[in-house]
Amino acid sequence: MAAVSRLMTHPDVVYAEPDYLEEAHLIPNDPLVRYLWGMETIQAPLAWDYATGSPHVIVGVLDSGVDMNHPDLMSNLVAGRAFDLMDETGHGTHVAGTIGAVGNNRIGVAGVCWNVGLANFKIGNRVFDLAAAIAAIDYAALNRIPILNNSWGGRGYSATLRFAIKQYGGLFIASAGNDGTNNDFAPMFPASYDNENIISVAASTPYNTLASFSNYGAGSVDIAAPGTGILSAALNGGYSYLNGTSMAAPHVAGAAALLKSYRPGLTVPEIKEIILSSAEKHLNLSGRVAAGGVLNVNAMMELARDA
Repeated sequence: MAAVSRLMTHPDVVYAEPDYLEEAHLIPNDPLVRYLWGMETIQAPLAWDYATGSPHVIVGVLDSGVDMNHPDLMSNLVAGRAFDLMDETGHGTHVAGTIGAVGNNRIGVAGVCWNVGLANFKIGNRVFDLAAAIAAIDYAALNRIPILNNSWGGRGYSATLRFAIKQYGGLFIASAGNDGTNNDFAPMFPASYDNENIISVAASTPYNTLASFSNYGAGSVDIAAPGTGILSAALNGGYSYLNGTSMAAPHVAGAAALLKSYRPGLTVPEIKEIILSSAEKHLNLSGRVAAGGVLNVNAMMELARDA
C-alpha cells in the first residue's frame, strides 16, 4: 500500500490501486439453474469454486426408483444392481436431481454435486417397504457406499431398521417428515433414531423460516435445507416443482457428496460435524433444529479447507 500511496502523489498518475485477486463464481450453463432458489440460499455457486464433485463418491437414493433414461441424470447413474428399477411416481427422480443432476451440460438443472455416482435403490412406489429398505442399507454397507439419502419415514419404530443403519456406518441423511409436528415428542423414523451417523433434515423456505408443513425438533432434527417450490428432474426427461422435507434432505446429501469429493479422507463424524457447525444461523430456526439454521455449502467448504 505504501507503493500505491507514492504513486498517487506523482503528477502524471490519475489514480493507483492494488491489483486485487477476485473470486470466480462458477455458474453452470444449465438453462433452468436460475430457478433453483435453493442453490442460491445454500450458497452452492460459491462452493462450486472449491469442487463440483467426483464420480468416485457414491450416493445411494433409497426411494421410488429413478428415471434411468433422464438426460440430466444418466451419466451420473451407477448401474448394474438388482435394485436398479424405473421410477413410477417421480419422487425418487426428483430427489436424485437435487443431489446430482449433471451440472454444466446445457441441460435442465444442476444438482448440489454435479459429478457423483447415483446408486438407485427402489424400495417402493408411494408406499415404501421396510424389508426392501433394510436390504438396500445392508447392500450399501457391504459395498461401502458412503452416503444414503432417505426421503421417507413413518411413526413406527423398528429395531431392525435402527440396527441396519448402525451397522451401515456411512452417512444416513433422512427427511424429518411433513406433519408440522415436533419430532422430540412424536418421533418420525428413521429420522428420529439416535444413531450417530444420521442427519435429520427439516424444510426451509426462501425466507429462511421453517416450512409450515415441516416437522422440527431441537433435540431430534439436525438442520434445515430448502424444501418449498424445489425444481428438479421429473419422469420422462422432464422437470417439476415439489415441496417437502423429501426435497430438503437431498440438498444435504448432495452437500455431503461434494464435501467427500473435496476431502476424501474425512470420516462420517467429521462430515456430519462440518455440515452442522457451518449452518447459517437464523432466529426463526433457533429452537426448531439443533443447528439453529440452514445448510450453507460454501461455509461448509471453507470450514473443510481450514480444518
